[in-house]
Amino acid sequence: MSRPQLVLDVGGVLLTNFTPEFWEEVAADRATVSFDTLRTAFKRDIREDLWTGRIEEGAFWEWLGQQDAGLDVHLARAGMAKHLKQLPAFHRIPAWSEFADIHLLSNHRHEWIAPLLEPIRSHIASVTISSEAGCCKPDLSIYRMVRSRMQQAAANILFVDDAERNLRAARELEWETLLADRDGAWVEQVEARLRAVI
Repeated sequence: MSRPQLVLDVGGVLLTNFTPEFWEEVAADRATVSFDTLRTAFKRDIREDLWTGRIEEGAFWEWLGQQDAGLDVHLARAGMAKHLKQLPAFHRIPAWSEFADIHLLSNHRHEWIAPLLEPIRSHIASVTISSEAGCCKPDLSIYRMVRSRMQQAAANILFVDDAERNLRAARELEWETLLADRDGAWVEQVEARLRAVI
């Protein structure tokens, strides 16, 4: 019998998303641009290119500086890591890896999250980060990349993400899905599923 395959998003599942706190901090102090304006401009202007690796990380910081002369880009860059904190599930990875192959699938920059994943890297079967993959969720291509890294006979695939739009794509591939709620109730649901296959 093949081991269960557990596919986890990173932002909002293992690490905090850097929004909205990151954007609020960047827009604070001397900036005249509001948090909402800055976040909306990010989504409109640069998000997909940044997440898919079509632009380098430096282009994001350059873009950020162009949004308002009052933005302290150096402070924002230095403070990025403090907005990517470990969530409780991060510490469950070693135990979960005893019972399932764990794969990470994230719309993110590898420069920002790969170093933060090092403490659990030895417990992870594969890591797929959109900036390296060249595509991002919910594009089916990135899910297929993850599937190609699983054992050929792998069945019983559970995908956990904090965005419903990303779960819909996984369902098209007949993966089971679970929405990661902010309260973390999903963690207990994963553990119950893993106990059921022991």
